[in-house]
Amino acid sequence: MSDTVNVLIIEDSEDDAILIVRSLRQSGFVLTWERVQTVEELNQALTNRTWDVIISDYNLPKMNAPMALEIVKQSQLDLPFIVVSGTIGETLAVDLMRAGANDYLMKGSLARLAEAVRREIREFKMRQERQQASLELELTKQRLQLALEGSAIGLWDWVISTGELTINERWAEILGYTSLELEPITFATWHDHTHTDDVKRTLKLLKKHFHREIPAYEDELRMRHKLGHWVWILCRGKVTEWDAQGKPQRMTGTHLDISDRKQAELRLSLQSSILERIAKAESLPKILEALVSNIEEQLDGAICSILLCDEGKLYCGAMPNLPEAYNQVIDKMSIGEGAGCCGTAAFRRERVIVTDITNDPLWKDLRETALAHNIRACWSTPVIATDGNVIATFAVYYPYIHHPIPQEIEITNLATDIAKIAIERDQATQALANLNHNLEMRVAQRTNALRQSEAKLIEAQQIARLGSWELNVQTKEIVWSREIFNIFGMDANQKEPTYEQLLQYFPPDERIRFNNLIERAIQFSEPYATDFQIIRADGSLGYIFAKAELLYDVVSHSTRLFGIAMDISDRKAMQEALKLSEERARATLLALPDLVFRVNRSGEYIDFLASPNVDNIVDPRQVIGKSLADCLPPETWAKEYHAMQKALNTNTLQTYEQQIQIDGHLRYEEVRVAPCVNDEVVFFIRDISDRKQAEAQLQKTNEELMRATRLKDEFLANMSHELRTPLNAILGMAEAMQEEVFGEVNEDQINALNTIERSGIHLLALINDILDVAKIESGQLKLEYALTSVDTLCHSSIALIRQLAHQKRIKLNVNIPDNLPQLMLDERRIRQVLINLLNNAVKFTPEGGQISLEVTSQIFFKGHPLTDAIPEFILASADNPQSPKLSPDRINQCFNYLQIAISDTGIGISPENIRRLFKPFVQIDSSLNRQYMGTGLGLAIVKQIIELHGGIVGVTSKIGHGSCFMIALPFQGSRDRTIVDSKTETSQNLHLEEVEANRASSFNSPLILLAEDNKANIGTISCYLEAKGYHLILAYNGQEVVNITKSHNPDVILMDIQLPIVDGITAIRQIRSDRAFDHIPIIALTALAMTGDREKCLAAGANEYLAKPVRLKQLVEMIKRLLSP
Repeated sequence: MSDTVNVLIIEDSEDDAILIVRSLRQSGFVLTWERVQTVEELNQALTNRTWDVIISDYNLPKMNAPMALEIVKQSQLDLPFIVVSGTIGETLAVDLMRAGANDYLMKGSLARLAEAVRREIREFKMRQERQQASLELELTKQRLQLALEGSAIGLWDWVISTGELTINERWAEILGYTSLELEPITFATWHDHTHTDDVKRTLKLLKKHFHREIPAYEDELRMRHKLGHWVWILCRGKVTEWDAQGKPQRMTGTHLDISDRKQAELRLSLQSSILERIAKAESLPKILEALVSNIEEQLDGAICSILLCDEGKLYCGAMPNLPEAYNQVIDKMSIGEGAGCCGTAAFRRERVIVTDITNDPLWKDLRETALAHNIRACWSTPVIATDGNVIATFAVYYPYIHHPIPQEIEITNLATDIAKIAIERDQATQALANLNHNLEMRVAQRTNALRQSEAKLIEAQQIARLGSWELNVQTKEIVWSREIFNIFGMDANQKEPTYEQLLQYFPPDERIRFNNLIERAIQFSEPYATDFQIIRADGSLGYIFAKAELLYDVVSHSTRLFGIAMDISDRKAMQEALKLSEERARATLLALPDLVFRVNRSGEYIDFLASPNVDNIVDPRQVIGKSLADCLPPETWAKEYHAMQKALNTNTLQTYEQQIQIDGHLRYEEVRVAPCVNDEVVFFIRDISDRKQAEAQLQKTNEELMRATRLKDEFLANMSHELRTPLNAILGMAEAMQEEVFGEVNEDQINALNTIERSGIHLLALINDILDVAKIESGQLKLEYALTSVDTLCHSSIALIRQLAHQKRIKLNVNIPDNLPQLMLDERRIRQVLINLLNNAVKFTPEGGQISLEVTSQIFFKGHPLTDAIPEFILASADNPQSPKLSPDRINQCFNYLQIAISDTGIGISPENIRRLFKPFVQIDSSLNRQYMGTGLGLAIVKQIIELHGGIVGVTSKIGHGSCFMIALPFQGSRDRTIVDSKTETSQNLHLEEVEANRASSFNSPLILLAEDNKANIGTISCYLEAKGYHLILAYNGQEVVNITKSHNPDVILMDIQLPIVDGITAIRQIRSDRAFDHIPIIALTALAMTGDREKCLAAGANEYLAKPVRLKQLVEMIKRLLSP
């Protein structure tokens, strides 16, 4: 221990005292000590000096240790008291310790003395520190209590487990209560007085604090004042007690009324919002409505309005939440005493407050209207303009009796101030508009002043974003503005460089030039203004514009050189980039096959660029400065001048074409005129003679193609008619004979008739296939999309070939999974595809073979089990029937597909023949055609129908093992297809099942007018219908049809369309033009069956349409239906 220890020894024996001192010093103590023997000496010693420890003998001649201990206590000194004595007995030693002695040692054993002294001194100091801390804590508490009482802070203490809440009086005063009025005070007291929107947020914050996610709780919330308004509270708190499980037990916090601050924030926000709208020049109604809505948000339960004052009346300005009926009553109401709060406030020029409209005389004329619309209290404040006139009133309405509090009055005052600004600004804007005409008259007088103003503006622009500096001429000391530091890339907080240091920020050449300019400015008063290249602090190069001049004092002595510097690095870079860009643009324009020239509004050439390879009627070197009229032919000049003026006036690109003679040759040119800056335009002229020639050739080619297409369509129409006409007679007569219309037939005759019917139907199918191919190739085949069940579609297709397969003992396997998606497709066309593929499978599969139909939700490509034996899966493409195998990448890029695979164990197809399968009118082996019959159109139709659906067709096959035809239809991507109105009605009337016809006897022999010029068809149809009990009358041309209709009034007309003299469609129109015959059903019959035929017939007035050859049973059924009531 190095510090000096002050020891007071109470001992009558000097030797014993020296012995104690020696023992302590031997233990390392540095001592200052004093020996006393009497009460007087002890009191004197305690008064004169500060002691660290007292060592006392027990028995002295004039006092003893208990007496000395009592004296020390009375002196109120908390000093360690150690007794060192001879044997005094255990009882006395215990009494001594109880009296306050700190330790007791025997004189004969002082080995423990040093440690006892150290311990007691240490504990003494600790007691002193605790006492000091306690004192300071008490003082702090007192100061804190004084601060809390002076700061108007409410205090709360919450026992979380019980909900008990303790508050100080200020907590209650903030809400307008006394603490007694709030008793019993619990957590519910706080909850019930807090705004419901704030309770949820506060509980979340408390939960976070309870879970130790945030160190303390703090929130701004609204609490209901005793008077009914909301008080904004800053609530802070912290858990002060936790249980052993870490759960909060007690929480203490404060409440601070921040209503004034929140009101100020809201007012500031409102003011900023509305003033921003005013600054943006929004319309007055929008500004006033926004103001009203904002004030209503701050006044709980209130509805506000602004009425504009003009010529002694009130007009609705903004009252979005008042009932419309009430608004209509007060609109255009006269200002005056007793005209409600608003009219009276405008009249008195002061605020008018009515807390209860029921009995107030100011509302005598409007009382019933107000009460009817739930208006009970109102106060209104006049908006007084700068010139003293009342320009509006701001009113607040309540549905209950209410008297405004100071905060509400303050808010309405703010509203009237803002309304004043908005209305005056609007009035000023209108006044400004009225003054525009007068201002234009005074423009000439203001020209000189404007020039001066522009000069000042230019000077201000030169000064803007500049740095300034001063150089003391005598001392060469420099003073910089902050911007100069930034320009040189230096820290603005550092000291300005010396003049010599400044020179190092210039490259060598610039350094010399800068120094020379400075010297000449000082010596000869020569100001300078020039650009310099500089070296920034980071080593990068930059550019500045510098300007300086010498300044003089009052006695004309030069004292300072004052200058400015502006960073022009970006401008220099832009100039370099612009120069480079101009060079590149010029090179590009020269490389283009265009004439490019720039012209001003007067039509004078400013610039002219022409590639050396471009012919021109002017010399580019001689036209600059000349006008278009001087250099161009009159017609050419007039067009270019007109386009130029239109481009400048509309600020849009103008484009036209022109013809021009160059060196005796007629050239076509495309002229583009683009508006440019400074009332200039740029002309781009390109020679398009080659393109025009190509367009003419293309047009000629297209016309030839259209003629060829038209001839093809006419050929197909005539072919269809010429083939269907005899087929109609053949099939009709066979059908009539099969039904024994002409008498009984034997079995051989029936077989012969069946052969005739099958051959006729086969021929009809061939005709229909040819027509389908023609429709698809011409783009006339339109699909009628509908959601379709794939399961139903497949089973119905299988049912149609089941009988044929049964006849050849072919086994049919169908594998269709459950829950297949419905597809958006043309059900009739896809059924046509499936039947075609299934018929082919039956046709080319020998007896006893197998045919399988399998549906999967994948596209199979190389590696599929069906194609393991064959290395290629051939895809039929719309562009290339010999396209490569289908890859997964292509599938993923398009859609997911639903695949229908039809496989057989038939004769198979060689690889070289597979490539030709899907070409129209191509058969891979003519011998097969002779054996199996066919036109080679079926698979071409299949491919084209599937591709119209966005699908894919493919095939795998091996000679002698069979084939697998696959169609893939998209089913994902969910692209809704619009059902397209078909322009055609199907020309296929093939039915594989016969429907029993009802006998015609029930028609009571109706009269049928048959219009037909083909004798075979007349004989077939007449015999059949007469056998069914109908009466017939014949017409051989359209004119006869019209005449017979008028004379015989038939029950039904069967109208062939291609009649001589007057065609069938014209005849239908003539019949329908007479209202006496508009009830007669007309069935149109035609052998054309081309696109649009059905629509033409129905549009002319036909009720139904049938394509030849006509199925006679179908015709009878249609007649029955049309004649039925």
